[in-house]
Order: sequence, then structure tokens, then C-alpha cells
Amino acid sequence: MFFDSGYTPLPGEPGGQRWLGCTANNREYALLLRHREPRPWLVCVHGTEMGRAPLDLALFRSWKLHRELGLNIVMPVLPMHGPRARDLPKGAVYPGEDVLDNVHATAQAVWDIRRLISWIRMQEPESLIGINGLSLGGYIASLVASLEDDLTCAILGVPVADLVDLLGRHSGFGRDDPRRETVALAEPIGHMISPLALTPLVPRAGRFIYAGVADQLVHPRRQVARLWEHWGKPDIVWYPGGHTGFFRSRPVQQFVEDALQQSGLLDDPSEQRDRPA
Repeated sequence: MFFDSGYTPLPGEPGGQRWLGCTANNREYALLLRHREPRPWLVCVHGTEMGRAPLDLALFRSWKLHRELGLNIVMPVLPMHGPRARDLPKGAVYPGEDVLDNVHATAQAVWDIRRLISWIRMQEPESLIGINGLSLGGYIASLVASLEDDLTCAILGVPVADLVDLLGRHSGFGRDDPRRETVALAEPIGHMISPLALTPLVPRAGRFIYAGVADQLVHPRRQVARLWEHWGKPDIVWYPGGHTGFFRSRPVQQFVEDALQQSGLLDDPSEQRDRPA
């Protein structure tokens, strides 16, 4: 499915005019797996360099969630990813070195997903809705879960908590590099668009996090543990691996299914069966 995003920076917002020049972001795309009858929904938010159907379907195990567990699945494409990355200026990526582009991309991602959730509610007013994010998608999901009422659960996989802190840590700048001052100046902006600055609206029993103890990209302490503590120390699983190790982790797969079951998105196990798509 696709629809016009409708996101527009406020007049005079720094970087707003440049952001509007990235016209491929004006249209939102989402992959939809929907049952004929009303079913609970899971919004799956991809990570960096994803937004491609085969990869997203595999990493979220979407067909199993849809066919075996009976969920409606919708996978939105984030700004500057997939078909929304066409004709971007050279070097423009999300997340990237341009702090203001990161701000607008984050704001538009949250805007688009909230519009998508509104559409779901119009389609099936009584259906439960959860959100599930990976890496950058976990960051976006945590923001949505702090702004959107009535989500049943939020499952954050290897989630980023502070984008500026993450990019600064991986910048490669030496101790005496003057560019480190730019990172320091950007720290308040990072806090402004961080879930650490917001209060989660998802009930505590519906909050779930998983992460790798050896993650070299999203630091377990600087990123994940801070978000876990801010979210009230909800159920968390640490798997023995790096950033992408979740895909082959049986404990993570079971944790996600248990989270969906505990949240009420799944039928009783005795009632689950293969369902036609």
C-alpha cells in the first residue's frame, strides 16, 4: 500500500526547506499482510538499510506471524529507505552525519506511522494494535509508543535510545578532533528526539526489549540499558551475540511470541492454527 505522507516542517524550521527537497519521502509505502476477518495488528518497523520487502519479511518472520499466529502485519518504509531513497542528494542517508536531516527523518517516520495506526483504527476499530521495531526501528517504535494512546504492546529489538550519542560514538573522531565539538553541540538535539525525554504510554506489562550483550553498534549500556531503565525495567532478554544475532536466537524468537501472547494479540495456543493469508 502507499499514501501521501503529508509531513511538512513548520515554517522557518532549520533544515526544513532542504528536507522538502527530498521529494521521494513525500509518499509513504508499507507492505501489508491482512486477513479477511478482523484480527489484531502488529506494526513492524525496520532498521537501517532495510525497507526492502524480502529482507523485512525475513527478519521479522512476518509470514509466520501472519499465517501461523494469525496477526495482520504492516511494515512501513522509513524515510530515505527503499523506494523513498530515490534521487537523494549524494551522501544523504538516515541516520547520517546531518543532524537536522536526522531530526526531520525521525519526525516524519513517527508522523507516518501514527497516520498508519489511525488508518488501522478506522478499518478495524475493535482490533488490538502492537508495535515491533528493530534497531533504528526500535528507536522509532519507542517514540511512537510514547505518543500514541492505546497501543497494546511495544517490542523493541536492539533499540537505539539516543541517535546523536550513537553517531558520535561511531564517528571515528580522535580525541583532539575539533569536529567533536559539533557532536557536543548536537547533544541537546539528540535528547529532544530521544524516547528518554518522553514517558511511554504503553502499559508497563506491554513493554518488551531484547538486545545483544556483545552488540558493537548499539551499545548495551549506553543505549539499551538506559532505555530499559527509563521504561521502568520491563521484561528484557539479553542474547549472547552482536547486533544482528537476534535473527538466529531461539530465546529471542520465543520472547517475541511470549510478548505477543502476554499482550493478548495472540489466540490461546490451543486455538492457533494455520490460517489462509
